[in-house]
Amino acid sequence: MEFWASQQDYLNDVFTPILIFSLLGLAGVLGLFALGFWRRYRLWRVGGSEDRSGDVAHRLKTVITVAIPHRRILRGSETFPGIMHFLLFWGAVLLIGGKIVRLFGLGGVSETAPPHDVFLYASLCSEIGGGLILVGGVLAVWRRYIRRPARLDTKSDDTHVFVMAFMLVLTGFMIKGYRMATGVEMSGVSEPTDWAMWGPISYGVSHLFLTFDTVLRNEILVWHRVFFHAFLGLFFFAYVFVNRSRMQHIVLSPLNIYFRSLKPKGALTPFDLETAENYGVSKIEHFTWKQLLDLDACTRCGRCQDNCPANLTGKTLSPKQVIQDLREHLWQQGPKALKAKKKGDESGDGNGSEELLLIGDVITEDVLWSCTTCRACMEICPVYVEHVDKIVDMRRNLVLEQASVPETAESILRSIETRGHSCRGTTLTRTDWTTGLEIKTLADDPNVDVLFWTGCQAALEERNNKVAIALAKVMKEAGVNFGIMGAEESCCGEPVRRMGNEYLFQMQVAKNIGLLQGYGVKKIVTACPHCFNTLKHEYPQFEGEFEVVHHTEFIAQLIREGKLKPVKGLDATVTYHDSCYLGRYNDIYKEPREILGHIKGLKKVEMERSWDRGFCCGGGGGAFWLENRAGVKINDARTEQAMETGADVIATACPYCLQMFVDGIKTKDAEETVKAMDVAELIADSISRNGQT
Repeated sequence: MEFWASQQDYLNDVFTPILIFSLLGLAGVLGLFALGFWRRYRLWRVGGSEDRSGDVAHRLKTVITVAIPHRRILRGSETFPGIMHFLLFWGAVLLIGGKIVRLFGLGGVSETAPPHDVFLYASLCSEIGGGLILVGGVLAVWRRYIRRPARLDTKSDDTHVFVMAFMLVLTGFMIKGYRMATGVEMSGVSEPTDWAMWGPISYGVSHLFLTFDTVLRNEILVWHRVFFHAFLGLFFFAYVFVNRSRMQHIVLSPLNIYFRSLKPKGALTPFDLETAENYGVSKIEHFTWKQLLDLDACTRCGRCQDNCPANLTGKTLSPKQVIQDLREHLWQQGPKALKAKKKGDESGDGNGSEELLLIGDVITEDVLWSCTTCRACMEICPVYVEHVDKIVDMRRNLVLEQASVPETAESILRSIETRGHSCRGTTLTRTDWTTGLEIKTLADDPNVDVLFWTGCQAALEERNNKVAIALAKVMKEAGVNFGIMGAEESCCGEPVRRMGNEYLFQMQVAKNIGLLQGYGVKKIVTACPHCFNTLKHEYPQFEGEFEVVHHTEFIAQLIREGKLKPVKGLDATVTYHDSCYLGRYNDIYKEPREILGHIKGLKKVEMERSWDRGFCCGGGGGAFWLENRAGVKINDARTEQAMETGADVIATACPYCLQMFVDGIKTKDAEETVKAMDVAELIADSISRNGQT
C-alpha cells in the first residue's frame, strides 16, 4: 500500500495540470468546430429555401441503417474500399467509445480493488479499435499511394490526416504500454495481471520500457501524454475542424443522409413559372441550401465517376468533378453572395457579383449536355449527393433564360411544341399502327379499364410500332378491356423537362391532364419507362393522380393471375438490359426477368453491369436526339457489353433502349447474329399458335 500511495501522490501532482490542459484544449477544439460549422452553415444559407424537414423517424432510420453499417459503401463489385472504410469507422467508434468510458471512470475503481469489468471491457474496446484503425490505415495507404486508382485525387490534406491519425493511435498504444510497465493506473490502482487479454497490443509495447526504473517511467508517461499524445490529439481535431479537410465528412455525411430527398427518385422539382425570380440556376446562390450542403458533403470517393457512362466513354462529364468545381465556386463566391444578400443586393452586383460564370467558366455547356440523367452517379453515392437535379437546373437556365440549346435538341423541342411529339420527320399518325387490330379510342368509347398510353416512339417510329402491336395483342389475349388516346395523345413532356424546358413541359402536362381527367381515366399502362416515370411521379405535382403501370409489371401480373399463358418455346439466348428509368429510377428489376423466365427454351444470361449497376444505353436526358459529343458512343459501348455475353437476343423494355441497340448492332455489323427485342415482343411470340394469337 505504501508503494501505491507514493505513486498516487506523484501522479496527483502532475495529473491536475494535465487535466486542466486537456479540458481547455477540448473546449478550444469544440469552439473551433462550432466556428467551422457556422461558417459552412452560413454559406449553405446563401442558397434558396427547400423543405427537407418531414418524416423525422424515417430520416433517422436512414442514417442509422446507412451511415452506421456502411450499407452503400459496401455495395457494388469493388468491396475493398468499403471494407477499408468499415475498419476505419468502427475502429474509431470503438477507440473513442472506450476512451470516454475510461476518462469518466465508469469502471468504478477504488484504491484497493482492481478495475471493474466495464473498465476492462472499455480498455479492450479501445485496443481493438486502435488495431482496426491501423489495419484500415495500412489498406488506405496501399490503395491511395501504391495502387492509386484514377478516381482518387490525393491531396496534401489526405497525407496530413493519415500521418497525424497514425501517430495519434501509435502514441496511444505507447501510453498504455508505459502504464503497464509502471504497473500503476492514473487512479493509483494496480493493473490486472492478465493485461495480455485486455490490451494485447499495448501489452507487447510495454515490454519495451521494462528496463526503465519506476520514476523514469512515470516521467516518460506524463510528458509523453502531455506533449505528444494530448497535444497531437488536440492539434489533429483542430486541423480537421478549421481546415476544409475531408475528415469533416464524419459530421457532414450523416447530415446529408438525414436531409436526403424523400420524393420519388424519378421526380424533378418543379417551380412556379409565374412567381420564379430566376429560371434554373446561373449563380451559386440559385441552388437551394440542401444542394449546397451536397457540395460540402461529397467525400471525393469517385464512385460516381466510375459508374458514369458518359465519363467511361470519354465524354467531358465527371459527376465528381462537377460537384467539386461547384464546391470550390461556393467557397469563392459564397461570402460575396452572402454580403450582397445582407445588403439586399438581389441583382448580384457589387460585392456579390460573380468573377466567374457558373455556366461556362465553372461548368461548361458541353459537360451539362453530356449527361444522360441515368442516375448511376446518385445510385452509387454513399452520402446521397444529388448530381442530376443540379445538372437539370443549370440546363433550365440555358434553355429558358439564355436560349442556348444544341441544334438537334432545339428541333425536337420545336416539334413537341408544334406537333405534340418528338418524332421529327415521321409520316406516320398515332393510329397507323392499329390497322387491323380493332383497337378502340377513348373518343369512340371511354368505357375502358385500362388506357394504353402508346407514347411517341411506339406510335410514330416504325421499329417501335412492333412493340405497340405486340403489347396490344398480349392484352387482347388476356381479355383486357383497353383503349388508346389515338390522335389526341400528345408527348408526356418527359424529354423536354430533362432538356431543361420546364415551361413547355408544364404546358404539355396541363393539356394531357385535362384530357385524361375529362375521359375519367383511372389506370394507365405504358411501354415507355420515360412516360411511365413522368406520368407516375411528376404528373401528381400538377394534380394529375393516376394509377400508372409499366407494361412489364402489367404482363407479369397477367401471367401470375393465369390470364396469360406462354405456350410456344423460343430457342434463344437472351440478355436483359435494365432501362435506367425503369430500374434505378423505379426499382423494377424482377418483373422483366420474371416474364422471360416463363418463356420455354429461353436461356438467360446477365451482363456484368446489370440490375442497379446497369449501364445506360445513352438515350436518356435528351441524349437520344443529340450528336455524340466526344469519345465512344454510349450505345456502342453497351451493345458491346451485351454481345460479350454470347446472347443472340438483347431484350429491352424501353423504346429508346431498343432503338439505341438497333443502331449499336448495325455499327457492330452484327445484324445477322444479334437482334434487339422488347420483352413484349418476346412474350407475344411465345403465346402465338402457328403465327396466330
